[in-house]
Amino acid sequence: MISPSVLFYWSKGADTRRRILVVTRKLNDEHQPCFINVLSEELELSHVAIKKHVELLVEGKFLKQMNPNGKPIYLELTDSGRKVLAELDGI
Repeated sequence: MISPSVLFYWSKGADTRRRILVVTRKLNDEHQPCFINVLSEELELSHVAIKKHVELLVEGKFLKQMNPNGKPIYLELTDSGRKVLAELDGI
């Protein structure tokens, strides 16, 4: 698993990944679907950029794909994702 400190404190793109988790948490808490295109619109970033960050967040187990073979891919925040957001909110 990728260390949270690498993904969120020391790496290029850490702020974007934090923002993706924040939007995903908001949508999940509101019982709204979270897809890459929704994140792209919310964050005003390209679909390709969001997809790359989402892949890293899934690999690090901060997000999970609820329908990995489906299109579009439905995303949900994991417990690890919520934990790292709580940690970042406390900084």
